[in-house]
This record gives sequence, C-alpha cells and structure tokens, in this order.
Amino acid sequence: MAALMALLLLSVQACASIPESSEPKAVKEVDGSNATTPINPPPDDIDPLALVRSFVDKAAWPASNHESARKHLAPAIERNWTPPPGMLIVENVDTIPGTSPQPLPEGVQLVTLRADRVGRLLADSSFVPESGELTVDVRVERQGNGQWRITTPPQEMVVSKTSFSGIFRPVPVYFLDHDLTGVAPDLRYVVAQPASTLPRRVIDLLTSGPSESMRQAMRTAIPQGVHPKTNTSEAADGALEVNLSQLGEVTPETRRLIAAQVVYTLEGVSPARVRIKEEGMPLLSDGKELRPTDMEQYERDNLQRPDLPGLAVVDERVLVLDRHARPIPGPAGSGEYDVVRAGRSPHGDKLAAVTRRPGGVALRVGDFGEQLAELPTIGNYMSKPTWRGEDEAWTVVDGRDVVRVVHSGSTWKPETVDARSLPPGRPIKDLRLSRDGTRVAAVIDGSVVVAGVAEQDGHAVLQRPVVLRPSPDVQVTAVEWRQDESLVATTESNNSPVFDLSVDGFRWEPYTAANLGQPLTEVTVGPGGQVVVADRHGLWQAQDTDDVWSLVDAPIGGASIPFYPG
Repeated sequence: MAALMALLLLSVQACASIPESSEPKAVKEVDGSNATTPINPPPDDIDPLALVRSFVDKAAWPASNHESARKHLAPAIERNWTPPPGMLIVENVDTIPGTSPQPLPEGVQLVTLRADRVGRLLADSSFVPESGELTVDVRVERQGNGQWRITTPPQEMVVSKTSFSGIFRPVPVYFLDHDLTGVAPDLRYVVAQPASTLPRRVIDLLTSGPSESMRQAMRTAIPQGVHPKTNTSEAADGALEVNLSQLGEVTPETRRLIAAQVVYTLEGVSPARVRIKEEGMPLLSDGKELRPTDMEQYERDNLQRPDLPGLAVVDERVLVLDRHARPIPGPAGSGEYDVVRAGRSPHGDKLAAVTRRPGGVALRVGDFGEQLAELPTIGNYMSKPTWRGEDEAWTVVDGRDVVRVVHSGSTWKPETVDARSLPPGRPIKDLRLSRDGTRVAAVIDGSVVVAGVAEQDGHAVLQRPVVLRPSPDVQVTAVEWRQDESLVATTESNNSPVFDLSVDGFRWEPYTAANLGQPLTEVTVGPGGQVVVADRHGLWQAQDTDDVWSLVDAPIGGASIPFYPG
C-alpha cells in the first residue's frame, strides 16, 4: 500500500501548479454560445438611476461576451469595452444622483452606485467572500436618439447577488482527499443554462485542477496537461462520454481515481451513466460505464458511519447518546477520568479526550473502550478533539496553539500545526476538520474561518484562510461540518441561532429558532446531516432548516457536550 501511495503521489505532484489563465477561457468559450434568445437593450426612456441598476442586474449574464450588460453602454464605449475578469457580487443595490466637482454639460449625469459587498467570483470559478460598502460613480450621457447610456462603467464587473444566483449554480468538482485514497469536493460556480453544456464546463474545471485556494490542500490524479479531446456530451445511447487526452504512464489505481473524480463531478450536473475514454479507448480495463455507486469505495471513508451512535460528555463521563444513555466501556465512561470534552475517530476505533489534571487539562488518546495514554499536551483549555482519519487527532490549546497528535507505531506523537495564517490576536474558540481531511473550520472573533490543510516536509500547515460571516451583528459561537462542502454554525442571535452555510460562505441559510433558547453551547452533526445542538434546557435535533427543533430521545441534559465520530 505504501508503494502504491508513493507512486500515486509522484504521478500527481506536478498537478499542483496549473496556469490560471486556462480556467476562465474554457468556461467563457461555452458561455459565449448561450445566447438562445435575443438580448434586448434597456427599456426606452429609462432614467439614469434605473439604467445603472439595470446594468448591475444584467452584468452576471456572460452570454455573447456580456452583451446584455454591453447594451447599457454608449455605442462608442460599447465597441471597445472589455469586461473585467471575475465578478464583484453585491446586494442592497441603490443609486442616487452623484455630485461632480465641476459643472457637467447638458445631457450628462453622474450616478453614485452604492451596494454591500458579498464577495468575488474568481477566474477559476470559485467564490471568495468580501464585506464592506461599495461606492462608485458612473457617468451617464444622453445619446442622439434621446436614450441614456453609460460612458464610464465601473472598473470592476459589479453584479447583483440575485441575478448571479439566478444564472450561476454551485457545483462540487472532485479532487483527492488528504491521503490520496478518496475524493473531496471543491465548490465552483458555473452558468446553469443551457443544461446540455454543463458537463463540458465542469470537466474543463476538473482537468484544470483545484481552485487557487485549495491547490496545496487537494491533489488530482489527472496528470498535468490532460484535457478532454472532444466535448463532454450525451451520446446517442444516453451515456455521458468523456474522452481524455493521453494520460501517459499511470497505474491502474490512478486510472480508477481519475474515474472517481470524473463520475462524482458529473453527478452534480447529470444523472446519466458515464463512459470514460482515453484517446477514444476505454479508460478502465473492463470498459464499464460508471455511476457513483460503482465508485463508492472512494467516498465511503469520508462519510459518517450510520452504525456508530452519537456520544456525549455528561458529568465528566462519556455516555452513549440514546434513550438508555449508558456509559461507554473503559475509564472514559466509568468516571476514572474527569472528561471535559472528547472526540471519536471516524471509524470508531479511537477516542481522544480532554481530561482534568492538577492546574488545567491534558489530552488523552487511545483505543476506544481502553486506557487512554496521557500526552504531554497540556493547558488551561482545549477545544473538542477532531479527527483526520484514524491516526490523527487535533485540538486547540488555550485558544492559541493548534496541536495534532499522530499515531506512530505504538505511540502518539504531538506536533504543533503551523497556523500563522489564521487571523492573529484573537483566540480560536472551536476547530473542526472536514471528513476528507483537506480543510479546517474554526471560530475566531465571532466568525467562521475556513482554511486548507497542506503537508509541507511532514508538517501540517493551514493555508489561505477565508473569513465567513453572516452579518456584522451576528457572532458565531461554534461550528461543525455538515457535509464536505457545507457547515452548520451556532450564533448568539435569538432570531437566527443556527445557520447552514456553504463552505465558501456564499450561502447562509438560517434554521428556525422555534424551541431553542440562548445560549447554545454545542453543535454536532450525525449521519444524514442530522444537526444536534445543546442549550440550557436539553439537546435538540433538526434535519432541515425549516424543521421545528425536537428534543433528542435521550435522558441527557443541556449541560452535556454531544459529539459524533469525526
């Protein structure tokens, strides 16, 4: 197995650096053919304020080189206008008459565009959040035909969130997880129509490699320079056909990993079976047409096991989170250890526990149900342990030091994680690893911070952190992964105490507040996305954001700390 992993790593090592310029090109070529209906100019006699608002509303549509937005420009400007790369997405768009230091000629007006920044769509089709107010002046002139048109458009492609959401759709593009044995999603945004061209667009993104923010945390089995030889499209028999250029010398296992990346990526845009070829020949030796069920082994390790129950720390013991609430086997359940908080490994074989000791707390790790070795990782406070596979547990010591303990032979070795990229000067109140091991989500200064996990010379490094926040007046208190491309966060808000959010922060969807009381002290997620939160009255669960919270069927109170494996 070690030899196979080494060969795979060598085969994908070169894929981490891929030119950015190729990514938007493939998408733009397809988007340019999307003009299936005539694109009309703004309504006759539209006033300057409404014209600028309409420009922002139409700018998200990229068809025919942004023709819909281009028609808002004066003819002399329209001919030479090059749409800026990427998009600045805004909401709460408003326009007011602008003021000019010099008198303006007759038939010329200055319009001040004001909006709240949401974030940017980058050239690699990934989203990065931003905050703050946008204020920009736009010059508008009356044309010879009496119609107002823009003569100085914004230097950035400013688009409204509403129109962007109606035109683009999020699609997870799959690369390799932290140990190169499974798949992990990288969320991207592509034009939704026409649907027939979606497979080609997402395969172009797949063969271009992970997004810029995840290039060091995710790898790909697809060798550099490999791209589709023909359009990814539906064949006459209904199968999606992907024909890749020559892969070179790659192992059979690497071919299967490539197939898994392709199949799971296409699952997000089509239910069709997938036929994968290399230079017109079957990619896999059996030539089988594939569905996600054929690739389950590459996703299984990154899914929660439904047969493992939730647990909870109650009165310094670990109990099973069910109607019997029995203690788990071993000293963590018997009360021999004064357990403060704990975390179980994804397969359930290991347990990490923060336990009281004179003057503070210590970290213990070992086999589930057995004695746990006390490690030299000590402090006044430690966050709930979180796992990366079966042999690596993480915690935050005193809100400052991110520590991982790695199983090496028969011992556990503590290591400090390089977390210098995280926002400085504020304590890390919570930290959770994604199940695929490629990201962490932390709570810092009332916000969710997501960062990639890279390995450099055998050391873990957190890279390219992104701050996610629902609004300036909402403080996040805890976070957990719901899926590998979404999170659940608790807040101090009475109106929106729990949110479901996308991993990039574009989507924040509140759960109902019914039955919950502040403060919420813990959050965890069970199989199937079942969310469990703790308030002072008890443990509450909900499956979907519009569900009314119901009490967990367990004789465990709100002072407990619930957790599921992972």
